Amino acid sequence: MNRRGFVVFVSWMLLALLLCGASAAAEAEDAGRLTVYFPNWNVYSDYRNQVKNLPWDRLDCVNHAFWKIVPQDGGFAIVSTDPWADTDTANPAAHFPQYAACAQEHPDTKIMLSIGGWTDCGYFSEMALTEESRASFIQSCLDTLEAYPFLSGLDIDWEYPGIARSGGDGDEGNPVKGDDKANYTLLLKELRAALDERFGSGVKRLTVCAGSGLWTLTKQDYAALYPYVDRVNLMTYDMAGSYNAYTGHHTALYGDGSADTSVDYLLAQGVPAGRIAIGSPLYSHGWTMNKPDGAVVGAAAKGLDDGDLTWSELRAIEEAAVPEGEPGWHMGYDEGAEAAYLWNDDPSSPDYLVFYTYESARSLAAKLDYIEERALGGLIVWQVHGDSAEADWPMVTQMYEGLHR
Repeated sequence: MNRRGFVVFVSWMLLALLLCGASAAAEAEDAGRLTVYFPNWNVYSDYRNQVKNLPWDRLDCVNHAFWKIVPQDGGFAIVSTDPWADTDTANPAAHFPQYAACAQEHPDTKIMLSIGGWTDCGYFSEMALTEESRASFIQSCLDTLEAYPFLSGLDIDWEYPGIARSGGDGDEGNPVKGDDKANYTLLLKELRAALDERFGSGVKRLTVCAGSGLWTLTKQDYAALYPYVDRVNLMTYDMAGSYNAYTGHHTALYGDGSADTSVDYLLAQGVPAGRIAIGSPLYSHGWTMNKPDGAVVGAAAKGLDDGDLTWSELRAIEEAAVPEGEPGWHMGYDEGAEAAYLWNDDPSSPDYLVFYTYESARSLAAKLDYIEERALGGLIVWQVHGDSAEADWPMVTQMYEGLHR
């Protein structure tokens, strides 16, 4: 190789390294994404109803929950589950006008529309059944995104394709009408193509929510569908709750039925690590244990009907906790699972034998380290107002700083 050829070769190599570095930096930036869910029923709460009061400077993405699928004109459309809360101009606290203003002030924060949710999945399977029914749904999605240009894309929260579930009491359930596994992939493929054609390639984001358990994940074809989505949001919470007859961890990082198990499954299906986000709950599940002695994790117990406390409420219990040996509330931590819990052993307390499983600052720190170590796409949070707004959003702040360090 002559001198000129050598110089050209070195120049190209340096350029390639710079481009690789830029690409790696972009991937690293995207890997630090904090997505919080804001449900529209917050409008009815005195202290959590204002979109404009969210900590926008510490959020990468807000997923607005929920819109739902309804039959319309022989096909399907998406509509708000509460139009007065979301879009009614007669409502001074309506969410969408506030989103529009916040999008102007914080253009780097994405605002996504989440469709579905646990109680509003009744028409997903029927909608996904045929090309024509999918097309009607997709057209409605496109029209909605055009009507509200502050929206950055769609979050499909179908709970869950291939899992038949009856509803009741305002819950549509999840009837299965066909081959959900194949139809779900087709829906995402066609929706991705339509978004790119209407708005430009990659302009609008498309994400999906996924259950944390293998019993749900195996009912979808992630090896086939992942190229069409920007993120698979693993709901790594509710892995134990009042529906169990024993205490446990509802958001364990490690062990059987944990975030790590779910991540490993998706990686084995070929899903890139950067397209996987895991979940952090800002609420608890609780039980009353049957006996005052023995191990408190895995203890026989009865679920509490009111065991879903917000993190802000749990923080007050943490502050009142006493050392072991003294009766009262105690903070516990399972180092193997990286999971936090609280329990009460004071016979004189109305909370005697109560056990709460939740996300603490310590367990959150372990999750943030895990996301960094495995180069995952980030963290999803249900829901943002579980945090303490009065204390300037300590958990959201820890999340954001941990994902952007």
